[in-house]
Amino acid sequence: MEHVSKKKSTQAKQNEMYFNINQVAHIIDVVPATIRNWEKAGLFTAKRKGNNYRVFDFNDIELLKKIKKYSTEESMNMALIKKMLDHDVVNSPTNKRNFSKEIYHSKLKAYREKNSYTLEEVSRMTGISASYLSRIEQGQCSVSLDIFKKITAFYGESILAFFDLTHQPTNTVFRKGEGIKMESSLKGVETVSLCNKTSVFHPVFFTVATGCGDFNSHCHSGGYEFIYIVSGKLQVTLDDTETFILKTGDSINFESTRMHNWYNAGKNTLQFIWVHTSI
Repeated sequence: MEHVSKKKSTQAKQNEMYFNINQVAHIIDVVPATIRNWEKAGLFTAKRKGNNYRVFDFNDIELLKKIKKYSTEESMNMALIKKMLDHDVVNSPTNKRNFSKEIYHSKLKAYREKNSYTLEEVSRMTGISASYLSRIEQGQCSVSLDIFKKITAFYGESILAFFDLTHQPTNTVFRKGEGIKMESSLKGVETVSLCNKTSVFHPVFFTVATGCGDFNSHCHSGGYEFIYIVSGKLQVTLDDTETFILKTGDSINFESTRMHNWYNAGKNTLQFIWVHTSI
């Protein structure tokens, strides 16, 4: 009985999914030095293996994605990011982020069939036996990180695309006043998130005092931006060359990779909805 228990424990350790700093940097689209700087600033503490190398699990990746969002997308300083992270932990129902590590086995098969590949063709191009690929697709066996990366790389996808990371309580409907207030580093700007689940889009309701806004031109690594003016007058400048004045009922959309800045150009309080998509 003791022998079986030790064997199960060993297997569980082998099945743990850990990533090194270079892999995680690639997943969240930053350079490894950025992650090291976040750790030096006290935003998180990395796990370390016996060789003292940093390792990261799925919870760590989600935390780093949040730090990146606060840092690059919302231009928060380190002190404010710490407050936001503390706020997130305190207000979490379990005080811990729990993410499923279940692989979408059927999704692997769907990707293969969508691209009209047979198991034998994938086998030849990945060096993984067709019988093993079949068992993986059916969820009949465990799979190592290296093997899994080979398969997902062949399909041109991140391995995270094949994991269920979204099991968490979410709101389908937000009633008036139920949005999640977010701290803003911008003077005269109040922001409320209108979505509390992991998604490809993130809608935020802005309330901006006269003459206030984000005057620092910036861009993001990918995705699209959509803005709808609820009331007031918004000035948006793209690539430091095109300037648009938007009034109540107007909207604008542009690629996130374009440099942009904005401010309240009216005499009254400005309100608008800004939706950022990651694809």
